[in-house]
Amino acid sequence: SQSRYRLLTLEGHPYPWPAHTYADYYYQLFAHTRNTFLKVFECGLGTNNPSLASSMGIKGKPGASLRMWRDFFPNAMVYGADIDRDILFSEERIKTFYVDQLNPMAIKELWQSIGETNFDLIVDDGLHTFEAGSTLFTHSIEHLSPFGVYIIEDVEFADLLQYKQFFAHTNYAVEFVTLFRPNLDLEDNSLVVIRKTS
Repeated sequence: SQSRYRLLTLEGHPYPWPAHTYADYYYQLFAHTRNTFLKVFECGLGTNNPSLASSMGIKGKPGASLRMWRDFFPNAMVYGADIDRDILFSEERIKTFYVDQLNPMAIKELWQSIGETNFDLIVDDGLHTFEAGSTLFTHSIEHLSPFGVYIIEDVEFADLLQYKQFFAHTNYAVEFVTLFRPNLDLEDNSLVVIRKTS
């Protein structure tokens, strides 16, 4: 319906692969928290450097998802990080930093640079490999608030199995979410959604 707040556009994206369909799921997950979330972090600004892994291509728009989170959560400060130093920026309620999510020391230095903790939402939209995702998670989960949500996006099926083993003996509440896209294979339209338990 027209009254529903649209998180992401479903057409006109600048990259040559089908768009992910997280918008409706995120709306259901976060609509009731729009005014209460105060700190959001996302790894992966969307580099448009074709020589870097996970590039959106030269027509990509770095920072678009950070601006979407800023618009959706009107009281939140949004922090982002990327390995591409050339796309880092600051603007109203957005600050970005360098990180190599495969390097635990770089992740530690990232959080020291941010200087904040108790994040309401942490999103990993970075390198999209199990090694990168598990490394970022291991060195970032302490910065999630007790009632926050940590999301790993764009997870391949083989990596879902690795994440299932990774989280099997932890005390986190973990959901593995695969979303249907009409007329397309399921592929990587999947998320791992993690919450702390009391």
